[in-house]
Amino acid sequence: MKKFFALFVAVAFALSLTVMAVAAEEKKAAPAPAPAKAEPVKKEAAKKAKPKVVTGTIEALDAAAGTFSVKGKKETVQLKAGEKVKLGDFKVGDKVTATYSEGTASKVVAAKKAAAPMEKKAAPAPAAPAAPAPKK
Repeated sequence: MKKFFALFVAVAFALSLTVMAVAAEEKKAAPAPAPAKAEPVKKEAAKKAKPKVVTGTIEALDAAAGTFSVKGKKETVQLKAGEKVKLGDFKVGDKVTATYSEGTASKVVAAKKAAAPMEKKAAPAPAAPAAPAPKK
């Protein structure tokens, strides 16, 4: 009985080694995942690039070509007007805020002017004393 059990264990062990060796060869022979699946993810990431905002003065403007440049505090940005952007409302020297991504402006609006400093308001004049009630 002990010999039979030892033989059974030896055969099981040899069979398990064979199965593992075949599985390892199949894993090596399996083709790598197609890179085509990875590309759409990259394209989607490129489409979803975070928009940037620049506030500055329009340095150059070609409404017919749909191009303009905005000089901000740190840099000058060359932009192409997007589908919804109308450059006809602007001229060189205007202060604008442009939202853009990958060189295409999606929104251009006139820059908000700095709020005028609050003037000190004079204290309201005291109310005139009430007229005395007529005596009866």
